[in-house]
Amino acid sequence: MRQWLSREEYDNLPNAKKYQMALDRYKKRKKSAWQIGIEYERYIGYLYECAGYTVRYQGALTGLEDMGRDLIADNGAERLIIQCKRWAKEKVIHEKHIFQLFGTMVLSTLQDPYLSVHGVFVTSTTLTDVAKQCAAHLGIQVIENKPLSEYPLIKCNISKDGVKIYHLPMDLQYDRVIITTSKGDCYASTVQEAEALGFRRAYRWSGSGTSKN
Repeated sequence: MRQWLSREEYDNLPNAKKYQMALDRYKKRKKSAWQIGIEYERYIGYLYECAGYTVRYQGALTGLEDMGRDLIADNGAERLIIQCKRWAKEKVIHEKHIFQLFGTMVLSTLQDPYLSVHGVFVTSTTLTDVAKQCAAHLGIQVIENKPLSEYPLIKCNISKDGVKIYHLPMDLQYDRVIITTSKGDCYASTVQEAEALGFRRAYRWSGSGTSKN
C-alpha cells in the first residue's frame, strides 16, 4: 500500500478509502512492456473465468519460463492452453509463435493424457497468412484484433473454510488466486462493492508468524 499512498494517507484514511485510492493510482501508473503484457493476460483470463473456466496465470507467475502457456484454462471437460500477445497494430504475429504454442500443447497432453487439450492464440493485432494457415492445420483457435477493455480488477475469493477475501491487483498473491464462479467467487470494480458483498481485504504475511493488512 505504501508504494501508492503517502505515510499520512496510509496512517489516517479509513481502510476502504485508502485501498480504493491505492487502486485508482495503480490503474493510472506508467507501465513497462512486461506489465502491459500481464495486464492483457489478466483481462483474457477474466473473460474465460466469466465463461466458466478455472484459469491459472502461468505468464504472470513464471515470466519467461511460461513456455508459451500464458493461461491454462480448465472447465472439467477440456483444457485450453492460451497464449496472449498485446502488440502494436503495425506488428504481426509470425508462425514461430504458433509453433511454440503447439509444442506446449503437446507437453500438456503428455503430462495429462486423459484431458482434451486445445490451443488458443489471442492477440491485439493480426497474424501473417502463413501463421494463420499453420494454426488452422494444427487445430489452434486464433482470436485477432482483441483489444484490452476495462473490467473489474478486484478478485473476490471464498476460501475452503468459507472466509470471503478480496485481493487487489498489486497484492503479492493476486495471480495465484483462483476464481471459480460456480462456488461464488467473483470480481468487483471498487473496494466498496467488494466489502458490500461481504468480502474483506487479504492480509499479507509479515514473516514473523503474524498477518497484517
